[in-house]
Amino acid sequence: MNIGERQRKLSAWATQDKTLRLYDLYGLLCNREWLLAAYAHVRQNKGSRTAGVDGVTAQDFEANLDGHIEKLQEALKATTFTPDPVRRVYIPKGQSQWRPLGIPVLKDRIVQEALRMILEPIWEADFLDCSYGFRPGRSTKDVMSKIHWTMIGTGYAYQWIVEGDIKSYFDSIPHQKLMKCVKKRVDDRKLQDILWKFLRAGVLEKDIYQDTLTGTPQGGIISPLLANIYLHELDKYMMRYTNMTKVERSHRRRNRLPNFVYVRYADDWVALCSGTKEQALELKEELRFFLQDTLGLELSLEKTKVTHITDGFKFLGFWIDRSMSGKGKMVPKIKIPKEAIQRLQDKIAATLANHSDSFGAKILALNAIIRGWAHYYQHTSGPQRVFAALEHWIWWKVAHWLGRKYQISIPLVIRRYGQDNTFGTKTRRLTLPSSFKTKRYKRKTPVNPYLAEAESLTRDVHFDFEMAWIGTENRKGWFDIRDAVLERDEHACTQCGRSLEEYEIEVDHIKPIARYKRPSGAEFPENYGILCTDCHRAKTKREHQVLSRVR
Repeated sequence: MNIGERQRKLSAWATQDKTLRLYDLYGLLCNREWLLAAYAHVRQNKGSRTAGVDGVTAQDFEANLDGHIEKLQEALKATTFTPDPVRRVYIPKGQSQWRPLGIPVLKDRIVQEALRMILEPIWEADFLDCSYGFRPGRSTKDVMSKIHWTMIGTGYAYQWIVEGDIKSYFDSIPHQKLMKCVKKRVDDRKLQDILWKFLRAGVLEKDIYQDTLTGTPQGGIISPLLANIYLHELDKYMMRYTNMTKVERSHRRRNRLPNFVYVRYADDWVALCSGTKEQALELKEELRFFLQDTLGLELSLEKTKVTHITDGFKFLGFWIDRSMSGKGKMVPKIKIPKEAIQRLQDKIAATLANHSDSFGAKILALNAIIRGWAHYYQHTSGPQRVFAALEHWIWWKVAHWLGRKYQISIPLVIRRYGQDNTFGTKTRRLTLPSSFKTKRYKRKTPVNPYLAEAESLTRDVHFDFEMAWIGTENRKGWFDIRDAVLERDEHACTQCGRSLEEYEIEVDHIKPIARYKRPSGAEFPENYGILCTDCHRAKTKREHQVLSRVR
């Protein structure tokens, strides 16, 4: 089966007839190739290493991949497939805040991905240009570009900003109303039933089961698409204000009526108002009643604000305002918020809180954190000033960490670990923010990715800043030990003498840990050697045989 071609046809049919309800879709869900493609997508996700309530990881699943896929296929064909409850955990969200995250079991993730592969091409034919979140070929930077160029192109027209916030959106979506939205495009009872099962699967938190009578668990693969399908109703409602010709907009201005620009990223949205503050407040109230009466959702009155553009507002982790330029003109700017700078500093401070981890591990962790943060903000207005200040702070933070770890002075730290304007080891080098240059983000013409070229199916990559690794090692000092062994043995197998590439190298104990009274006694460079994969496998087999005889 040509999966890409089948998705293109689904999207083309939905585009040609906006009222068409597609049927006979469940067969795709039961197709072996479709399920294998879904598994390949799930496997690429870092979250595949995390098990659900059944404890099965991707590694366990792959041990009998054909058998598991066949069993899943049979259950779907017999319509006996039943999702397991999702495992609920809590992940950090800013300072002293936690966000619930649902972790489905792996087989459920595969079926959810297979469902997304069917439904997304259909709804990409319907979704409007104002919607950006969790859609292929779109990103937060596209939203910022839309807002920025709108304000540049219209001068002082849009003065007031309605910042939208829906209270507990992902937990509040009414299931029956959501299914009505799905049925507008899907006329397949079996597919509808399996979606309903996922919505009602429940959650397991600390071994306590809870029913899910509303909402879609954050963390489920299908959840972002279902959330977009439901809020598509809000997008359509806003079209009465946004889908106008230039003549119609001019007519409204002459009659002192406001015009609006509206953008949404998942459940976060803003509306730019060209009228008065009172007219912006009227829109806020109008949308509050629409969300409440039509969609059964509640607008957070505390977080939904009406702000003047010169005061600025925060959206998707950016700060947008109109302020003075170097040429003495008031221009719209997209800046790095102070809270984002503080979050980075807090994350780096947490990374450098432990002095027992190796410097190599800290470099890897810091590079990932700094790179993810700088990539996100390098398209803002004048980021180099912020990057330079942060670089100075990071440099001294790392210098003091090295001094405390090795009990040496700062001048000795610089002589031993300094590399140009940064720090490093023989194999790793700390990346600082100044290495990320300011970039102007190129505006893109929105297209249906399933009817365009294949490269349009790229997705916005979200760096999980809060959950990023902070360099903590399971075996203290392991990265430093490994680097020392690689340098000593010159990347060659100590058994067969073959020169090895990085991916072929296994660093293993020479004298097994079992021969030491205390396991920590085995952890020193002289007790490690480089082995190729074959020699390492043979050595492990021999050691297991010896241990089994001893027992």
